[in-house]
Amino acid sequence: MLDLQNIAIVISEKDNVAVAKTNIKKGVIVKYVSDTFKILNNISKGFRFSIKDIKKNELVKQYGYPFGISKGIKKGQLISADNVKEYFVNYNKVIKPSQINKYQHKKNILNKTFKGYVRSNGQVGTRNYYLIVPTSMCASDVTSKIANSLDNDKLLKSKYKNIDGFVAAAHTEGCGCNDGDIINRLMLTLKNTIIHPNVGGALIVDLGCEKTNKSVISKYLGNLNKYKKPIDFITIQDLGGTGKAITSGQNIILSRLSKVNNFYRQEVALKHLKIGTECGASDSFSGITANPLIGNTVDKIIDLGGSAILSEIPEMIGAEANLIQRMLNNQTVKKFKNGINYYKNLARTLNVSMDGNLVDANKKGGLITVTLKSLGAILKGGSSEVVDFLDYAELIKKHGLNIMNGPGNDLESMTGIVASGANLILFSTGLGATEGSLTAPVIRITSTTELYNKIPDDMDFNAGRLLDDNNTSLDKLSNELLDLVIAIASGQRSCSEVWKKRSFQIWTAGKLSL
Repeated sequence: MLDLQNIAIVISEKDNVAVAKTNIKKGVIVKYVSDTFKILNNISKGFRFSIKDIKKNELVKQYGYPFGISKGIKKGQLISADNVKEYFVNYNKVIKPSQINKYQHKKNILNKTFKGYVRSNGQVGTRNYYLIVPTSMCASDVTSKIANSLDNDKLLKSKYKNIDGFVAAAHTEGCGCNDGDIINRLMLTLKNTIIHPNVGGALIVDLGCEKTNKSVISKYLGNLNKYKKPIDFITIQDLGGTGKAITSGQNIILSRLSKVNNFYRQEVALKHLKIGTECGASDSFSGITANPLIGNTVDKIIDLGGSAILSEIPEMIGAEANLIQRMLNNQTVKKFKNGINYYKNLARTLNVSMDGNLVDANKKGGLITVTLKSLGAILKGGSSEVVDFLDYAELIKKHGLNIMNGPGNDLESMTGIVASGANLILFSTGLGATEGSLTAPVIRITSTTELYNKIPDDMDFNAGRLLDDNNTSLDKLSNELLDLVIAIASGQRSCSEVWKKRSFQIWTAGKLSL
């Protein structure tokens, strides 16, 4: 006879399923509280099995919330798509936000600080990049060539030690498209990337004849003097082509580096952290270890005056009610519902199912319904009050937990999150996603020790320790993660930074990214 807590996890006392921590053979007798029962199928690690008889049409629950409807499940039986139907809560019935039990900080984290770049407007960066920005895809190649030529110059980087690197925001937008939302989203994303506190200076490059040339982006930026950082322009066609544009761009940047290098790291309070949250290549344990760990860490940072962004709207489908109950007011609820409906209406217009976010790799890892994946994904937002709902790449206006309207696509999501103001990203993965961000450090957190040991060059923190040792508490591990956040925010490089994984991909308005 095996004690259930040694082989599986029951997350909430309201749950009628457990998650296997290891492979469990058919016929094993399991003891759970005062009950004993037989395992009726071979259960693979990460998969769920029932701990009670679940009658036909009864709700199947994990995290204390329903994620499916039973087709008739016996105690000890494997939970699968064969015996569970998808279930979605009617979130339109959830109107009045409830009281939020806020995280209460402990004395040992009150006085923690990090070393950041303090900008003239009071914003604080965790990095000091020089950014080269194309206004359209027509100028992207030139910006990449300029950035690479400088970023690979070891002598230059040794001279200007306060500059973390030279990066190009190369993208595929800006021409051959309609006016309106597509142009507005592109310009807003580029503008907020340029003025981000992780950017110390910028060179903006246009071809000259594109729809989004210098005159257009200038209207979005307004008076450049208010940003208190060097921002310059070059036009490829006016300069006589690629070669001359590259040389001109290099010369302009070299003339600006002393000013950018004058920024230096200073001790600042954790309230200046704005944490982006992301998950990619999730498995069954992502919502049990890595995502709750991120959420607990985010709660502590928010409690100390910081902010966080939760996004990936397709990974909230089925868990909307849980988030609505935590919202500041009915205005926030309305904005959130509008964001959800925007996504659903776009899917209907394109005749696409929102189920597409649940990919085969997720299912093979034990995530059998959309709602089950979403219930685990939103745990990255911790338990804090949701203070606002932002459009894609819209700047944070309120301290606390913000939800951003964004796609499930990791690269597009991170680009929007950083443009909204995040200066560091916590990224959970169960199968081994390895992307990075253009201007913000990304801390990769594995759901299992197995994955952490499998690709150690790409992973920064192991949340799988929560599975390995019953004595390892979530609070203790999140304090360790918070220390790593502080170290990386202060200049220590994350794995994705070591590999120079600098992804930048804009979510095109009207595109359905799951």
